Amino acid sequence: MFRCVLAVAVAAGLLLGGAAQAAQAADSVEAMMARIEKLKLQGRKGESLLRPGYAVGEYTGGATVRSKNASAGFNDSKVYSKDQMSADFTVTAPGFATPVTGSCSGGQGRIALGWITFDKDDLAYVCDYRRGETPIKANLTLAMSKRKGLAGMTAPQRAGEFRYDGVTLRVRTQRVGGMPIGGGGALGYVFSRDGVDIGGVSLSGLAPTFYLPPKGSPDRDAAAVLALSLFFFKDPGFNGR
Repeated sequence: MFRCVLAVAVAAGLLLGGAAQAAQAADSVEAMMARIEKLKLQGRKGESLLRPGYAVGEYTGGATVRSKNASAGFNDSKVYSKDQMSADFTVTAPGFATPVTGSCSGGQGRIALGWITFDKDDLAYVCDYRRGETPIKANLTLAMSKRKGLAGMTAPQRAGEFRYDGVTLRVRTQRVGGMPIGGGGALGYVFSRDGVDIGGVSLSGLAPTFYLPPKGSPDRDAAAVLALSLFFFKDPGFNGR
Protein backbone atom coordinates (compact mmCIF):
# COMPACT_ATOMS: atom_id res chain seq x y z
CA MET A 1 0.00 0.00 0.00
CA PHE A 2 2.80 2.38 0.96
CA ARG A 3 4.64 1.67 -2.30
CA CYS A 4 1.48 2.37 -4.29
CA VAL A 5 0.93 5.71 -2.54
CA LEU A 6 4.61 6.60 -3.01
CA ALA A 7 4.47 5.78 -6.73
CA VAL A 8 1.38 7.95 -7.17
CA ALA A 9 3.07 10.81 -5.28
CA VAL A 10 6.21 10.58 -7.43
CA ALA A 11 4.16 10.52 -10.65
CA ALA A 12 2.14 13.52 -9.48
CA GLY A 13 5.36 15.36 -8.64
CA LEU A 14 6.77 14.73 -12.10
CA LEU A 15 3.58 15.97 -13.75
CA LEU A 16 3.49 19.08 -11.57
CA GLY A 17 7.16 19.75 -12.26
CA GLY A 18 6.60 19.40 -15.99
CA ALA A 19 3.55 21.66 -15.80
CA ALA A 20 5.54 24.30 -13.90
CA GLN A 21 8.32 24.25 -16.52
CA ALA A 22 5.78 24.51 -19.32
CA ALA A 23 4.06 27.45 -17.61
CA GLN A 24 7.38 29.25 -17.13
CA ALA A 25 8.31 28.75 -20.80
CA ALA A 26 4.84 29.91 -21.89
CA ASP A 27 5.20 33.10 -19.82
CA SER A 28 8.58 33.79 -21.45
CA VAL A 29 7.14 33.31 -24.94
CA GLU A 30 4.13 35.50 -24.14
CA ALA A 31 6.45 38.32 -23.08
CA MET A 32 8.43 37.85 -26.32
CA MET A 33 5.29 38.29 -28.43
CA ALA A 34 5.11 41.97 -27.48
CA ARG A 35 8.56 42.56 -29.00
CA ILE A 36 8.48 40.63 -32.28
CA GLU A 37 7.03 40.81 -35.79
CA LYS A 38 4.82 37.93 -36.92
CA LEU A 39 5.33 36.85 -40.55
CA LYS A 40 3.78 34.10 -42.68
CA LEU A 41 5.73 32.04 -45.19
CA GLN A 42 4.86 32.96 -48.79
CA GLY A 43 5.50 30.72 -51.78
CA ARG A 44 7.25 32.15 -54.84
CA LYS A 45 8.41 30.89 -58.20
CA GLY A 46 11.83 29.33 -57.81
CA GLU A 47 14.70 28.36 -60.07
CA SER A 48 13.03 25.01 -60.85
CA LEU A 49 10.35 22.61 -59.62
CA LEU A 50 13.00 20.97 -57.44
CA ARG A 51 14.07 24.30 -55.96
CA PRO A 52 10.95 26.33 -55.12
CA GLY A 53 11.14 29.90 -53.93
CA TYR A 54 9.88 31.50 -50.72
CA ALA A 55 9.45 34.86 -49.01
CA VAL A 56 9.33 35.73 -45.31
CA GLY A 57 8.98 39.47 -44.99
CA GLU A 58 11.96 41.04 -46.77
CA TYR A 59 13.85 37.72 -46.83
CA THR A 60 13.57 35.72 -50.06
CA GLY A 61 15.33 32.83 -51.74
CA GLY A 62 15.06 29.22 -52.85
CA ALA A 63 15.71 25.83 -51.30
CA THR A 64 16.35 22.19 -52.09
CA VAL A 65 15.45 19.79 -49.27
CA ARG A 66 16.06 16.04 -49.19
CA SER A 67 15.23 13.33 -46.67
CA LYS A 68 15.74 9.58 -46.78
CA ASN A 69 14.78 6.68 -44.53
CA ALA A 70 16.39 3.26 -44.62
CA SER A 71 14.92 0.40 -42.60
CA ALA A 72 14.96 -3.37 -42.39
CA GLY A 73 13.02 -5.91 -40.38
CA PHE A 74 10.78 -8.93 -40.29
CA ASN A 75 7.06 -8.71 -40.99
CA ASP A 76 5.85 -5.51 -39.29
CA SER A 77 8.80 -5.17 -36.90
CA LYS A 78 11.66 -2.82 -37.72
CA VAL A 79 15.05 -4.08 -36.60
CA TYR A 80 16.98 -1.20 -38.12
CA SER A 81 15.91 2.33 -39.00
CA LYS A 82 17.97 5.35 -40.04
CA ASP A 83 16.94 8.82 -41.18
CA GLN A 84 19.10 11.19 -43.17
CA MET A 85 18.26 14.73 -44.23
CA SER A 86 19.93 17.64 -46.00
CA ALA A 87 19.05 21.13 -47.17
CA ASP A 88 20.65 23.78 -49.36
CA PHE A 89 19.07 27.21 -49.46
CA THR A 90 19.78 30.86 -50.21
CA VAL A 91 18.63 33.95 -48.33
CA THR A 92 18.57 37.43 -49.84
CA ALA A 93 17.49 40.68 -48.21
CA PRO A 94 17.82 44.41 -48.96
CA GLY A 95 20.69 44.67 -46.47
CA PHE A 96 22.64 41.72 -47.91
CA ALA A 97 25.31 42.73 -50.43
CA THR A 98 25.61 39.03 -51.37
CA PRO A 99 23.04 36.25 -50.74
CA VAL A 100 23.70 33.96 -47.79
CA THR A 101 23.81 30.26 -48.67
CA GLY A 102 23.15 27.59 -46.06
CA SER A 103 24.21 23.94 -46.36
CA CYS A 104 22.80 21.55 -43.77
CA SER A 105 22.97 17.81 -43.18
CA GLY A 106 22.38 15.28 -40.44
CA GLY A 107 20.51 12.20 -39.34
CA GLN A 108 19.59 9.77 -36.59
CA GLY A 109 19.13 6.02 -36.31
CA ARG A 110 18.13 3.14 -34.07
CA ILE A 111 18.54 -0.63 -33.81
CA ALA A 112 15.98 -2.83 -32.04
CA LEU A 113 16.48 -6.48 -31.12
CA GLY A 114 13.52 -8.02 -29.34
CA TRP A 115 12.69 -5.86 -26.35
CA ILE A 116 16.07 -4.05 -26.43
CA THR A 117 16.43 -0.78 -28.36
CA PHE A 118 19.86 0.70 -28.99
CA ASP A 119 20.00 4.38 -29.94
CA LYS A 120 23.01 4.25 -32.21
CA ASP A 121 22.96 7.82 -33.48
CA ASP A 122 21.11 10.51 -31.57
CA LEU A 123 19.92 13.31 -33.80
CA ALA A 124 22.66 15.61 -35.05
CA TYR A 125 21.98 18.36 -37.60
CA VAL A 126 24.66 20.84 -38.63
CA CYS A 127 24.58 23.86 -40.95
CA ASP A 128 27.38 25.97 -42.41
CA TYR A 129 26.96 29.25 -44.27
CA ARG A 130 28.76 31.33 -46.87
CA ARG A 131 28.37 34.50 -48.91
CA GLY A 132 29.01 33.63 -52.52
CA GLU A 133 31.99 31.28 -52.33
CA THR A 134 33.33 32.77 -49.10
CA PRO A 135 32.58 30.93 -45.82
CA ILE A 136 31.36 33.19 -43.03
CA LYS A 137 31.62 32.87 -39.27
CA ALA A 138 28.25 31.21 -38.87
CA ASN A 139 27.06 27.73 -37.97
CA LEU A 140 24.12 25.87 -36.47
CA THR A 141 24.32 22.72 -34.38
CA LEU A 142 21.05 21.02 -33.42
CA ALA A 143 20.79 17.87 -31.32
CA MET A 144 18.31 15.77 -29.42
CA SER A 145 17.59 17.03 -25.91
CA LYS A 146 16.12 15.29 -22.87
CA ARG A 147 12.35 14.93 -22.88
CA LYS A 148 10.72 17.07 -20.21
CA GLY A 149 7.14 17.16 -19.00
CA LEU A 150 4.10 16.53 -21.15
CA ALA A 151 5.62 18.30 -24.17
CA GLY A 152 8.31 15.63 -24.40
CA MET A 153 5.67 12.92 -24.68
CA THR A 154 3.91 14.46 -27.68
CA ALA A 155 6.77 15.87 -29.78
CA PRO A 156 10.54 15.34 -30.09
CA GLN A 157 12.72 17.71 -28.09
CA ARG A 158 15.63 19.52 -29.75
CA ALA A 159 18.19 22.05 -28.56
CA GLY A 160 21.05 23.82 -30.25
CA GLU A 161 23.22 26.86 -30.75
CA PHE A 162 23.49 29.25 -33.70
CA ARG A 163 26.37 31.64 -34.34
CA TYR A 164 26.06 34.33 -36.99
CA ASP A 165 28.30 37.37 -37.49
CA GLY A 166 29.05 37.77 -33.79
CA VAL A 167 25.51 36.95 -32.63
CA THR A 168 24.98 33.76 -30.60
CA LEU A 169 21.45 32.40 -30.21
CA ARG A 170 20.29 29.41 -28.20
CA VAL A 171 17.55 27.21 -29.69
CA ARG A 172 14.96 25.07 -27.91
CA THR A 173 11.79 23.28 -28.98
CA GLN A 174 8.69 25.17 -27.90
CA ARG A 175 5.25 25.44 -29.44
CA VAL A 176 4.65 29.05 -30.45
CA GLY A 177 0.98 29.54 -31.29
CA GLY A 178 -0.88 27.30 -33.70
CA MET A 179 -2.50 23.95 -33.04
CA PRO A 180 -0.51 21.14 -31.38
CA ILE A 181 -0.21 19.26 -34.68
CA GLY A 182 3.27 18.82 -36.12
CA GLY A 183 3.24 15.66 -38.22
CA GLY A 184 5.58 13.88 -35.81
CA GLY A 185 8.32 16.53 -35.77
CA ALA A 186 8.97 19.48 -33.49
CA LEU A 187 6.00 21.85 -33.16
CA GLY A 188 8.18 24.93 -33.10
CA TYR A 189 11.34 26.57 -31.83
CA VAL A 190 12.16 29.59 -29.68
CA PHE A 191 15.46 31.51 -29.91
CA SER A 192 17.07 33.31 -27.00
CA ARG A 193 20.04 35.63 -26.63
CA ASP A 194 21.66 36.05 -23.23
CA GLY A 195 18.67 34.34 -21.62
CA VAL A 196 16.02 36.55 -23.28
CA ASP A 197 13.66 35.09 -25.91
CA ILE A 198 13.95 37.17 -29.09
CA GLY A 199 12.21 35.12 -31.81
CA GLY A 200 10.99 31.76 -33.03
CA VAL A 201 9.20 29.74 -35.66
CA SER A 202 5.93 27.81 -35.44
CA LEU A 203 5.77 24.58 -37.45
CA SER A 204 2.36 23.44 -36.19
CA GLY A 205 -0.88 23.89 -38.07
CA LEU A 206 -1.28 24.33 -41.81
CA ALA A 207 1.30 27.04 -42.52
CA PRO A 208 4.56 27.94 -40.75
CA THR A 209 4.76 31.28 -38.96
CA PHE A 210 7.97 33.20 -38.29
CA TYR A 211 8.48 35.45 -35.26
CA LEU A 212 11.36 37.87 -35.85
CA PRO A 213 12.79 40.80 -33.91
CA PRO A 214 11.54 44.15 -35.28
CA LYS A 215 13.20 45.82 -38.27
CA GLY A 216 16.32 47.65 -37.17
CA SER A 217 17.15 45.11 -34.48
CA PRO A 218 20.75 43.78 -34.64
CA ASP A 219 19.32 40.28 -34.10
CA ARG A 220 16.80 40.29 -36.96
CA ASP A 221 19.05 38.92 -39.74
CA ALA A 222 20.46 36.19 -37.49
CA ALA A 223 16.98 35.18 -36.31
CA ALA A 224 15.69 35.07 -39.91
CA VAL A 225 18.53 32.83 -41.16
CA LEU A 226 18.13 30.58 -38.11
CA ALA A 227 14.34 30.33 -38.52
CA LEU A 228 14.71 29.39 -42.19
CA SER A 229 17.40 26.81 -41.35
CA LEU A 230 15.00 25.14 -38.91
CA PHE A 231 12.05 25.36 -41.28
CA PHE A 232 14.01 23.53 -44.01
CA PHE A 233 15.05 20.82 -41.52
CA LYS A 234 12.92 17.73 -42.18
CA ASP A 235 12.58 16.47 -38.62
CA PRO A 236 12.40 12.64 -38.53
CA GLY A 237 10.42 12.74 -35.28
CA PHE A 238 10.90 9.96 -32.76
CA ASN A 239 12.25 7.50 -35.38
CA GLY A 240 9.98 4.76 -34.14
CA ARG A 241 10.57 5.53 -30.46
